Amino acid sequence: MGAEGSVIVITDTSVLVNFLRIDRIDLIVRYPSRFAITDHVAAEITDHYPDQRVRLDAALAAGSIEQLSVSGDVELDLFRQLSETHRLGLGESAAIAYACAHGHALAIDDRTAIKQARRLRPELVVLGTQDIMVQLIRDGAIKLDEADRIKGAWATEHRFLLAIASFSELL
Repeated sequence: MGAEGSVIVITDTSVLVNFLRIDRIDLIVRYPSRFAITDHVAAEITDHYPDQRVRLDAALAAGSIEQLSVSGDVELDLFRQLSETHRLGLGESAAIAYACAHGHALAIDDRTAIKQARRLRPELVVLGTQDIMVQLIRDGAIKLDEADRIKGAWATEHRFLLAIASFSELL
């Protein structure tokens, strides 16, 4: 698991699925923060990404990722506010609500969701898939050429495009 006592990163479905699709949850484990998902994100993966659910279950069982419930009054109020707009999915709404309520970092790629999160908590630390990969490269957890191969696989096999030719542009 990531560094004990470090910042917790609440991830939405899209960021987590990017790593699950390529069977590289080990990269999440190497990240210098602990990753957690909400029950809503787990449900989205079950409903929309059944192939990745097996990998998620293994990661949860191994303690690589923690699953949390949106259940406190503040979390539930924020979740209700976000989900009532119908601009965000339930997973995004739950991840934002939990991160904002507890002051955790948020891993999310959707720009609309990021704007909503920053309206609620301007100082919120927001990470995208790209940011996570750059940090992993800087930390020596993955080599640049391997990260670029993953970026290529995301683009060609999973329709996840980054607006860079190589991660070297960001280092």
